[in-house]
Amino acid sequence: MELIALLMLAPIVGLYLVSGLRQIHQWEAPLKFTVGRYAGRLEPGLTWIIPGVQRIIRVDTRIRNKDLFQQQVITADNVTASIDAVIYYKVIDPEKAVLNVQDYDHAVRDRAKVVLRDIVGETRLDDLLAHREEIALKVRKAVEQFVSQWGLHVEAIAMQDIQLPQQMQEVIARVAIAERDRQYVVIKSRADVESAKNFAQAAEILASSPGAMELRRLEALQNMSGRTSRVIFDLAKPYETSRTRVAATAMALGEGQAPHGEEDEAGQEEVAAPSHESQARRAAR
Repeated sequence: MELIALLMLAPIVGLYLVSGLRQIHQWEAPLKFTVGRYAGRLEPGLTWIIPGVQRIIRVDTRIRNKDLFQQQVITADNVTASIDAVIYYKVIDPEKAVLNVQDYDHAVRDRAKVVLRDIVGETRLDDLLAHREEIALKVRKAVEQFVSQWGLHVEAIAMQDIQLPQQMQEVIARVAIAERDRQYVVIKSRADVESAKNFAQAAEILASSPGAMELRRLEALQNMSGRTSRVIFDLAKPYETSRTRVAATAMALGEGQAPHGEEDEAGQEEVAAPSHESQARRAAR
């Protein structure tokens, strides 16, 4: 009878022993509790616990990422912004993470939301948009300082998106367009100054070299050969010194003709010449 009883109990004992076997993964930090009392940490691999007396709490030591769902934040200059961020953290002390906080996943997420709201509330909108990484680093340090007592380490906090009201987006767009226009005007004015300097230098060179002046004049004639307007050049009369300088300036500017004042003087000289000739004829008669 005793043998039969032992044979009947053997499968039950075998099932009891097998039920105490546990497989521990490499990335897990298992904590063993005996009748509710912390009894130490187990190693990865196959281990055995006393069923019904001992239990294991597994802590994942890999890096985790949790979304900080979009929340409304008011900046220091009273602009409402919707910020969507994500936090990366891991457990570095499983004993503190299990014994000091009930649910460290929700705890670190809620703490990151509060710190993010406080720091963004102290920051102006321009700084928030221009220095997003610096603000995220500041938030990470503040969260790390608080959650380190829970056995957690914050790897990074990244702000994925910052949404602004439609009116504020239009204002920022107008500011960007005005800045581009200002840069265009500044660049164009600088180009005009450089162009004027080059024209003045070219005029001085042409005025000091009669041969260069003549070549420039012929080039201007060739360029205007295809135009419909009519331009008259006095090819026979040599240029005077003052007229040469004025014409050189006009040629350097690409105008191809002298200023109106010089044309008037030339016309007056042409009119004055016949009058003197007629007076001489009358005297001879």
